[in-house]
Amino acid sequence: MTDQLHVLLVCLAVIVVLAILIYVSSRSQASALAGIYEVRLTLQQILVNTQQIDRSLSDQRRVLYDAHKRICTVTKGVKNQAL
Repeated sequence: MTDQLHVLLVCLAVIVVLAILIYVSSRSQASALAGIYEVRLTLQQILVNTQQIDRSLSDQRRVLYDAHKRICTVTKGVKNQAL
């Protein structure tokens, strides 16, 4: 075999290896993007649930505050009548 044939075979081998590496990296990139998308969807669901919990806590806080104000008013009235 001549030197030119050796160089040609080495070049062909390098091209094949590079093609395989590009294919593998594109597949891993696609799977990484799919994983990132799944994480993003999960985070969005967590955010929605957190917002619902926050709304519920705000509503409960308002109800408790209103009840506190009414109880304080009644308690003051009872104290004033007792005097």
